[in-house]
Amino acid sequence: MKLSINRNIIWCDVFTNRLSELGVKHVCISPGSRSTPLTLSFASTKLFTIYPIVDERSSAFFALGLAKKYKSPVAIVTTSGTAVAELYPAIIEAFYQRIPLIICTADRPRKLRGSGANQTINQNNIYKNHIRMFEDVGLPDLKNISVVKKYAEEAVRVSFFKNRGPVHLNFQFEKPFEPNSATDTVDVTLLENIYAPTFFELKETQSTQIDFERLAKKLFDKRGLMLIGFNSYGEGFAKQVMRFSESFGFPVYVDGSSSLRFGSHRKDNIIENFTAIVRAKDFQENYDPELIIQFGSAPTANVILEFFKNSKAEKILCNEFGDLNDPSLTAKKIIRMNPEFFCESICNTVAQKKYSPEWLDDWRALNATAAILKEELIENSSFPFEGRIPSEIVACLPDKSNLFVSNSLPIRDFDFFASTHNKRLNIFTNRGASGIDGIISTALGIAKASKEPTFLVTGDLAFFHDMNGLHNSIKFKIPITIILINNGGGGIFESLPISEYREVMKDNFLTPLNINFKKFVEAYGGKHVKIKSWNHLRKELKLSSISRKLAVLEVITDAKKSKLIRQKYWSAVIKQINLYIKGASKNNNFLGALYVFFAFFA
Repeated sequence: MKLSINRNIIWCDVFTNRLSELGVKHVCISPGSRSTPLTLSFASTKLFTIYPIVDERSSAFFALGLAKKYKSPVAIVTTSGTAVAELYPAIIEAFYQRIPLIICTADRPRKLRGSGANQTINQNNIYKNHIRMFEDVGLPDLKNISVVKKYAEEAVRVSFFKNRGPVHLNFQFEKPFEPNSATDTVDVTLLENIYAPTFFELKETQSTQIDFERLAKKLFDKRGLMLIGFNSYGEGFAKQVMRFSESFGFPVYVDGSSSLRFGSHRKDNIIENFTAIVRAKDFQENYDPELIIQFGSAPTANVILEFFKNSKAEKILCNEFGDLNDPSLTAKKIIRMNPEFFCESICNTVAQKKYSPEWLDDWRALNATAAILKEELIENSSFPFEGRIPSEIVACLPDKSNLFVSNSLPIRDFDFFASTHNKRLNIFTNRGASGIDGIISTALGIAKASKEPTFLVTGDLAFFHDMNGLHNSIKFKIPITIILINNGGGGIFESLPISEYREVMKDNFLTPLNINFKKFVEAYGGKHVKIKSWNHLRKELKLSSISRKLAVLEVITDAKKSKLIRQKYWSAVIKQINLYIKGASKNNNFLGALYVFFAFFA
């Protein structure tokens, strides 16, 4: 029996059906004519959850958030032309964070490139510097239709298993696009063969081969340090890291972008105040490790990056794909392995603890010194010191909440001032490329993929960059609470050397928006509250987590005053750390502790 079909639709149906068979469940689609076959194939089945988002940039970041939370590939569909370029910022972020996205762009036939055809640009490998795989799919070919099924299989294999991150498939289509506009007449048996399911095996990435027993012997009696960058390894990793620390006596620095600062695992050995301690002049000279193991990304704070760069320690990087997460370029060894498996495997070779406790005890004492000063500073700081906001937020959030921390000052203050807590929080960031675009959309994608409440801490410029993203909250009925820190635009520059050039900075770096954010928030159906005190912030945070709607809590701050308070804290820590080092240098840890004790109560 013969059937009239549209080859574009059949081509896309085979592709989308294969994606579904391989576990892809979510698709973000921006409207466009050339992408009609892809849109129809994704949307004409109940196999996918579809998110129609008019702004391509917002759509891509929303997909990024979904993929972060679901930890599985999310597809993105857009039409040809400049719409393709709008996806690029989110693709860059996904590339550096290794988030699996399957980018499906529609295109006119290859022959029309450079011909002046409307809405036609050169889309051939347009994301080439930030993509894990690219295929220019070509025009649909019913005689070789199995090839599009292979493209789907390879897209999932690469994006999630082989080389995790975004992949790009560029589909070429000629009109007509709609199913009722026939392009071919085929035998029904051809369609039966086309839609028949096929077997496909997905394999995990290969790990570095390691003699764990030999490595464990090497680690004993070494003065070591563990650095944890942003990651999504979970509670199991946290337990194994603590087990590793206890087995070998290594202190652990957990970056503010990591969830490991929070949760039920033991946190005795976490040095969350390392960013303050390391500022002491003689700290590195006296406490430079012999070995540093870094899991995940490079740390956020420049002072930690400098410590790493200047350290004479042997440096080992460990992450799932063997990435060079070392801006200093001083690490000589990269272990390609899941960090949880690495820690568990090496700990399983350890019969008993053999390390000398003085090294770890010193780091604990130094951390406690900074913690006491930090607590005192926070308790005595008047509203609205920016550095106090992280502790207020952590104290108020419900257990298991999602907390997205934006780039620029918010993530740095979170790194500096957020203390460890038994409360479980899922921390998310866009620290791949550390841009301030797409923050709201990414956070809303995370919120949509979660049953737990989601909170976003962001600055005014990042909020401004992605106000279009607020529309997703209304469209998809996504509750989120946004803590908007408004420091007049570009407050981070107060903390940089350019701040000494006041006139140039005022005219070219500080960008006060002078926008009434309340009107924008209400235009998107949200609730806006201008926070007046710490008590007011606590009250509104608790109310927003109950109301489950879009709420924006705006805190207007003074970047210059906040900078001075941070500097005051660091100066106080440096003083106490130098006292401790002075005592400890006499080879008497007890004397070092006495120096600290008497300094506090002098």
